[in-house]
Amino acid sequence: MRLKTIAAAVCLLTMPAQASSLYVKYDISLTGLKIGEGALSVDLNDKTYRLHGQGNMAAFGNFVSDGSGSVHATGSVSPAGLLPASFTMQAEEEGKPNTVTMTMAKGSVTGRQIHPAQDRMNERVKVTEAHKRGVIDPLSAVLFPAPRGLHRDSCNRTVAIYDGRDRYDVVLSYKAKYQMTGRGKRYSGGVLACKARYRPISGHRPNRKTIQQLAANKTMEVHLAEVPGKPYLLLYKASLMTPVGPLNVQNVKFKKMN
Repeated sequence: MRLKTIAAAVCLLTMPAQASSLYVKYDISLTGLKIGEGALSVDLNDKTYRLHGQGNMAAFGNFVSDGSGSVHATGSVSPAGLLPASFTMQAEEEGKPNTVTMTMAKGSVTGRQIHPAQDRMNERVKVTEAHKRGVIDPLSAVLFPAPRGLHRDSCNRTVAIYDGRDRYDVVLSYKAKYQMTGRGKRYSGGVLACKARYRPISGHRPNRKTIQQLAANKTMEVHLAEVPGKPYLLLYKASLMTPVGPLNVQNVKFKKMN
């Protein structure tokens, strides 16, 4: 399973008045052992948003590759939610560079550059122009519009994601709500737990074992925390059972910057 698959499925900037700025940090563990970490800066106001993330992972046998990278997304805020404008990923996996740059407008991809190019195109499901409309980039997808806050309806949605190579859905459904009382700089407040399913649409190789395993996996969960003062929820925890044990992305720091 590649770094981008695991992390996905994980620069503070000056903003106008009424902005909400957060710095959050995550630990990534597999079978209880820490294999990586990531940090995310969130700047959100009534008109625009900026997200910047960076992280690294250590190799774990043949299952996880060694790698590191950064990702950046910007866009506007509409009554319906986020409208991405740009997405950039710069990563290195096993010493090999992996970059994606996308521009977007009104929920559609308007430009894309990737390196390296995808291989085995004859084995992949073709990404059509229709597949690149009504989508969101994978970083913007960690910030959920939630006018009803922690209501169960905030879970019941399908997130259509295009990462520059693959188009897939993350289908969410309500599981539970609970409270966290964090110490120090950890999160304190309500958390919404959603069950999650991965549904590949295009760009993937349908005969690839990892794709089949992810699509069949019924153990995936996404837990969401409230963004202070804003009708949005942010990734708090993600988990799934893998062939070698449980994989967890867990928030360990949640700091409001203003």
